[in-house]
Amino acid sequence: MAHKFRLDAHKQEIQVFHRRVIFAAGFVALLVLVLAGWMINLQFFNHDYFSARSDGNRLHSQFIPPTRGLIYDRNGRLLADNRPIFNLTVVRETATDFDQSLELLRKIVNLTDDDIQQYQTRLSRRAVPHTSVPLKIKLSDDEIARVAVSQHKLPGIAVEAQLLRYYPYGEAMAHALGYVSEINREELQAMSEEQARNYRGTNQVGKTGIEKNYESYLHGTVGFETVEKNNRGRVTRVLGRTDPIPGKDIQLHLDLPLQLAAEQALGERRGAIVAIDPATGGVLAMVSKPDFDPNLFVTGISRDQLAAMNRSRYSPMFNRAINPRVPGSTIKPIVGLAGLYHGIVDQEFVINDPGFYRLPGRSRPYYDWTWWVDKSGHGPVDLERAIYQSCNTYFSHIAVELGIDTLHDYLLTWGFGSNAALDIPDANPGLVPSPAWKRETRGEPWYPGETPPEGFGNGMFQATTLQMASAAATIANHGVMKRPRMLKALNDGTDDDFADIIFGDEDVLQPLLPSPEDIAYVRKAMEHTVSKPYDREHRRHEGTAYPYVHGAEPLAYPMGGKSGTAQVVGVQVDARGNRIDPEEINQDHLNHAMFIAFDASPQSRIAVAVYVENGEGGSSVAGPLAREVLDAYLLPILENEKLDEEAMLLTSSH
Repeated sequence: MAHKFRLDAHKQEIQVFHRRVIFAAGFVALLVLVLAGWMINLQFFNHDYFSARSDGNRLHSQFIPPTRGLIYDRNGRLLADNRPIFNLTVVRETATDFDQSLELLRKIVNLTDDDIQQYQTRLSRRAVPHTSVPLKIKLSDDEIARVAVSQHKLPGIAVEAQLLRYYPYGEAMAHALGYVSEINREELQAMSEEQARNYRGTNQVGKTGIEKNYESYLHGTVGFETVEKNNRGRVTRVLGRTDPIPGKDIQLHLDLPLQLAAEQALGERRGAIVAIDPATGGVLAMVSKPDFDPNLFVTGISRDQLAAMNRSRYSPMFNRAINPRVPGSTIKPIVGLAGLYHGIVDQEFVINDPGFYRLPGRSRPYYDWTWWVDKSGHGPVDLERAIYQSCNTYFSHIAVELGIDTLHDYLLTWGFGSNAALDIPDANPGLVPSPAWKRETRGEPWYPGETPPEGFGNGMFQATTLQMASAAATIANHGVMKRPRMLKALNDGTDDDFADIIFGDEDVLQPLLPSPEDIAYVRKAMEHTVSKPYDREHRRHEGTAYPYVHGAEPLAYPMGGKSGTAQVVGVQVDARGNRIDPEEINQDHLNHAMFIAFDASPQSRIAVAVYVENGEGGSSVAGPLAREVLDAYLLPILENEKLDEEAMLLTSSH
């Protein structure tokens, strides 16, 4: 049977509908109340908090690196500059699809694995989020154009300008100036919190030489700015800025033309040349070869380039100017002064040289160089001739009579055995041997037979080329030792003028010296080394360097000097006791050649030390190089003085 339809059912449906409408309206009202409450919470109670978070998504603080101070030579020539470059940078937080971007960049800018590895290292050092980190440094114009074309495919990646250290004279200044390179984690961790904060926003720090030693002057003080960035990490406007304070410019005693002349004089030889102004102690030139291009390190040297340097047989990174070696006969003038000071010898004291020296009661001979020529000696010889003829026998006698302890103490007063330089902290102190030193380091006593070679510079005593140049400058300056220094003046940024640096009481190191007459006597003997010609009536009375220096071409100024030859593997002789021809000896076993020299005029404007590794002849090889350096410095000065005199005469005649 079919159900009957009830006409009053619609009332029930209306009631259900009303209940549902009321429930829905209540639910909507509740949502409105919740939304209103949340809006009140946002606008009133937590406004500052959420406003700050909103600003944090678009406002960023970033550090501004200071401009590094410039380095000039003594005459205002620029030695270290800052040049603008363009880098490819990444803001990692906004660099979506970064791996895909890297693959694209490998094609358009030749991005390498080394670039990516260095980027990861820089990113790990980043102190502030949302700041850019260099991915590839020093883009070419073509690479910048290719990045611009593909910019829409490279979110978070941009091209940014940067000032970068540049060394215009490259290899010629490498060991004198040092270099800057990217700061590493160990260096940052070694800094105080305040120091580390000053390196935020910059990647570079002085690593060696002047750049390292005067980092506190050159670096400057970091600045910062608050910027607004869009969703692609690009800066849209600058909202606030504290400017960085640039680093101070510094002026060195280095003389650029002289530095280049010294570098050219050494040529392809291995060795070092140091020139010093005797009146100030200022280092006029410092060259070490082989050398390297410091610009390679500024942007981060590649692993292949660094490996090639490290594999090099002769270590271009090794500074031969400030590392020690046996000085050979260049030490003889100082040993002679020690003998005069302690009264072991005087200007009239003469010994007979048979070509060798023997300790009393001993049979072992210590040969003079003459023995290897014709099995003879110098005969009667005084100190003056012993210096200009380089007589080993005479200085063996002085060393033995002084005793090793007295000789040790005397050499210390000349700055040997310590780093006497005021601002070259990496300079090696060298070695002044003594019985106490040998007992402590080797556990052995000092044997009497070890003393004679110390007198002629082929024992255990070691000195740097810098120390030998300083000793030559002291003799040139009549016994007054101005401690070596590089820094001449500093610009504090208030004007364009440099203020000379005064080192105060540390300026002078006074060695023990005999009378002024004795110092003049030794100076004159050193002049004879280069200028005393052959004497037909007297054998071996010429200066050892005469044929190669003054004899080759007359000097335009008085010059003092002393040659030296340091044995590498001892005197090499054949079965008959004759010295082997150097051409038949392994190149690395040849003797080292040394020469110290100075301007012997009353003004005494320059002193030089030359070291040629495996150069063999001190007089024949190192002597001409020393003269070449002196000529480069003194001849222009003499020419200007001549022109000034002519101008004065012309003026007075009118």
